[in-house]
Amino acid sequence: MSAADLGIDHALFANVFMFGNGKGGVGKTTLTGNAAAKSAREGLRTLAIDVNGQGNLRRELGYGEQDEGEAFAQSMRSGTPLVPLTGVRENLDVVVGGRKVRDLNDIFVSIATSQGPLPAFLRLAQCLQPLLPKYDAVFIDSPPENPNLLIMCLAAARWLVTPVKSDSASLEDGLKDIASSFGMVKSQINPMLTLLGVVHFASPRNATGIHKDVEERAKKILGKVSHTFDTVIGQSEKAAELARRPGFFCPVYELHERRKAGERSIPEAATALSEDHDALTIEIFERAQMLRSAT
Repeated sequence: MSAADLGIDHALFANVFMFGNGKGGVGKTTLTGNAAAKSAREGLRTLAIDVNGQGNLRRELGYGEQDEGEAFAQSMRSGTPLVPLTGVRENLDVVVGGRKVRDLNDIFVSIATSQGPLPAFLRLAQCLQPLLPKYDAVFIDSPPENPNLLIMCLAAARWLVTPVKSDSASLEDGLKDIASSFGMVKSQINPMLTLLGVVHFASPRNATGIHKDVEERAKKILGKVSHTFDTVIGQSEKAAELARRPGFFCPVYELHERRKAGERSIPEAATALSEDHDALTIEIFERAQMLRSAT
């Protein structure tokens, strides 16, 4: 049995990006929210998918708890198309996560038991594929430390973007986990899956020695497919925390706009952080296009 036997055409997933690392707390949700918001501002029809039981993407985009992932879980249970929350921003829809998404692992086990592991690993791809003609870009915020769901996300993506911090846990343990899952999915499930690059997250911008060390350590684990993005997401705890605070719950670009409009309670660092996220999103799109053109 193959993905094609199950009706999955991975050529249709050319604009699906996944943020993934085997460890939590490395910036996956923040990157997903800000990349999706930038994509939408550029006029691209954009979908973000929150595959997390905490549903924290709502803190990046400000749409509240909604159904806590009930519609997402129901689609995955029945194998029917995902039902996004529409109009979160102009051009931006979201498949909402939350506590009901914690049922996905049980759903996976049920499918694997009754139909076999491949249909279980491909369930997200199955539910996402009918939506793909509607969107120019799709961003998946994958869960950490859940191998089944991590593989499910990889099976539904074309491009993997891996955020890391400079600590050994995310650089070594987390990267080793995602590298192992990536290799299995690419060889057995989704041959079009491509590692787009590694993002150094929450780092001092001018710490070139640290950035070089991160790049070299990532290359040792990921090998010849390793690529580290030029853009570093700078360290600005106050601005990042403010964006996720009740009353804000927004991409950092919107903090920057509010400061520019006169809200001096918003730190100046919000502008630099907004520029980092925008530059990374552009770099992600440009590298994906370059790799598409090379094949």
